[in-house]
Amino acid sequence: MYDIISIGASTVDILVKSDQFVQKDGILGLLYSSKNEISQSLICSGGGASNSSVAFSRLGLKSACVSLLGRDPISEYIMSDFKNEKVDISLLNRPKNEQTDFSVILVVSDGGRSIMTYRGLHRLEERHILWSKIKNTKWLYITSLEGNLDLLEKLIGFAYDHKIKIALNPGNRELSKKRRIIPLLKYVDFFLLNKTESENFFEAKFEDLGFFQKIFNFKPVITAITNGREGAHIFTQGQHFYSPIINTKPVEETGAGDSFGSAFVAALIYGHNPKEALYWGIKNSASVVSALGAKAGLLTLKQVK
Repeated sequence: MYDIISIGASTVDILVKSDQFVQKDGILGLLYSSKNEISQSLICSGGGASNSSVAFSRLGLKSACVSLLGRDPISEYIMSDFKNEKVDISLLNRPKNEQTDFSVILVVSDGGRSIMTYRGLHRLEERHILWSKIKNTKWLYITSLEGNLDLLEKLIGFAYDHKIKIALNPGNRELSKKRRIIPLLKYVDFFLLNKTESENFFEAKFEDLGFFQKIFNFKPVITAITNGREGAHIFTQGQHFYSPIINTKPVEETGAGDSFGSAFVAALIYGHNPKEALYWGIKNSASVVSALGAKAGLLTLKQVK
């Protein structure tokens, strides 16, 4: 029996930080045909499902990951991390002809970054999932499915039939199909978006007077909206909770949302209320952005308490 199973992407992240990246008018770049110095670098596993499953394991929960990987050399970074972090790998699907997803993350001196992603040959499909095994869990934590709404609907229906709670942190491709997402939200226990995603999804600016009411009308049990260095908001049962970020100097921001969401859900699993869970999420995300990569700063159960 698992406490929680993360479903979605597992990637290899290649992080490169340099003081020589140029930022101007929202553009990050380098002088054409120039040679530049790297101040920090890291190759590690990443992706929403990978990041969250490791976070859950560090927080003392029995976790597993459902992702589509290749059998190429870079996939070994992911497998090694899972084994070291005690994440169950028996639900991974690794076809011989598949190529593992990877991202190149360019990090500037203030911790901001731009990401380039290669998504492999295929996306996660219904046939890749061991349905007889994923029913043995208390929660599903569903991250980006590369726009596969058929699979999302199948997963949510399956969870409902087996009395499994659902956390949903969709990617942009899912959110672009809003009409198919909305009917599913009444079955979702935790719905996580960032500020930009929430404004697009609810078709209102965060500062609008009617924004909060729009969120309550969509019926997930709990909705969380993260806002980068401005903190995070929780909406549940007509209540609104807010927390600023913990004062920390960001090294790199990849994985902030994953670490927030996973710690929040972990707190719920341990029986804490949403207000207490918000603190867990804020503390975990602050720790993650203080280190390079999405996993180095993930907290243990003792640390987050």
